[in-house]
Amino acid sequence: MRIFVFVLAAWLGLSMACGRAAEPPLPAPSPAGRNVVLILIDGVRQQEWGGRAVDDAGRPVRGSELFPVLQQLRKRGLWMPNVNISNPAGVSLPAYADIFAGRRQEKILSNHPPVEDYRSHYPTLMQEARRQLGLGFDGVSLIASWGPLCTIAFVPPLLPEADFFRSCSFKNNLPPSPEPPLFFKPEVYANSRTDIDTFSELLREVPKRHPRLLVVHLGDADEEAHLHARVQRKTGQHYGIFHYHQALRQDDYLVGRIWDALQADPFYRDNTYLIVTTDHGRDTAEDPAQWASHGRCIAERIRQKPCSGCSGVFALAVGPGIPTRTARGTYLHTDLAPTIAKLLGIEFPSATGKPIREIVEPALRAPPRGPVTTPAPFLTLAPQPQVPPATPPGVHPAPPVGSPASPSVPAHSVAVPSAPPAR
Repeated sequence: MRIFVFVLAAWLGLSMACGRAAEPPLPAPSPAGRNVVLILIDGVRQQEWGGRAVDDAGRPVRGSELFPVLQQLRKRGLWMPNVNISNPAGVSLPAYADIFAGRRQEKILSNHPPVEDYRSHYPTLMQEARRQLGLGFDGVSLIASWGPLCTIAFVPPLLPEADFFRSCSFKNNLPPSPEPPLFFKPEVYANSRTDIDTFSELLREVPKRHPRLLVVHLGDADEEAHLHARVQRKTGQHYGIFHYHQALRQDDYLVGRIWDALQADPFYRDNTYLIVTTDHGRDTAEDPAQWASHGRCIAERIRQKPCSGCSGVFALAVGPGIPTRTARGTYLHTDLAPTIAKLLGIEFPSATGKPIREIVEPALRAPPRGPVTTPAPFLTLAPQPQVPPATPPGVHPAPPVGSPASPSVPAHSVAVPSAPPAR
């Protein structure tokens, strides 16, 4: 008996020491052709998503003012406030490289790596999804405001038969067109386009391609923060946090518009997982000359690792089977791609991150989607009521069916417009 107790205690101690490695395996994936949309909002500071923001006059700015759509989505899915970046730099390119590959990309340590390292060094989620699901060029799409994302989205060489739709900044990998690129709003920074133009591209391309995996990047908020620091450095003037907050409000609205577009499309409605996150935070210093920075921030006198405000980020997941709750676990950027791979029903052997069980387990237990009959639950757009066609001049409208002046019409031949869905 003593030997049995000793062996049992040793086994329990070994399991606890192994941490996540000792967790039981996840059930086999069985998604019935479900889709995933990953939205990356660049540079969201902890004070803003954590509800502790203030304006230029020091007055509190409520989270519901900055992120009304994200707050609505939090009531429909899993909110993860304890996500950490996995790169040691706290800047964008290493973060996106890790997110795409599901592992730390050791050779990408800045936004300007050497030419030979300006690429993914490991298979990316987009590549694996296209290959394992047998998708065509349209089956995977990356639509981004920042140009470098299209460069780190794959391991070269990318053969034409393995390519997927990529549109970053004002360039895409479609055959050359005699028409100039379509855009509507001037951009301040090179190799980038405004989020309005990225959203416009999404509305044009996604309905005709219907990708199973869609990755969207929105970068205006981060650019407004850098513009604040740029004005401060060059002129000594206070550009202000107002513009950064406005960009966050805009991107939150665009998340809602993307959700609305998905819900209005029978291909995606009730059959799609939406995941929203950010690549890094910002310095949490109150100094107006420093809050806009990220990476190795001056205010904390840190040179060897990212500032604390840059390291802690958030994630949000909504979709079939995912319960409404706040996750207690702590996760990494590198866990996102393995999680999405499980939702799509593919393997990702080169990733070192772990699937987020609080997303994957309930999603795999969710029943397959039935016929799409429920009204689309819009967040930013009101459902459009059905308006009868206008009566041409000189033509008298027919009396209502069933009135004394109307002929008898079989009930089965009368088309009665349905009322708009209740909100």
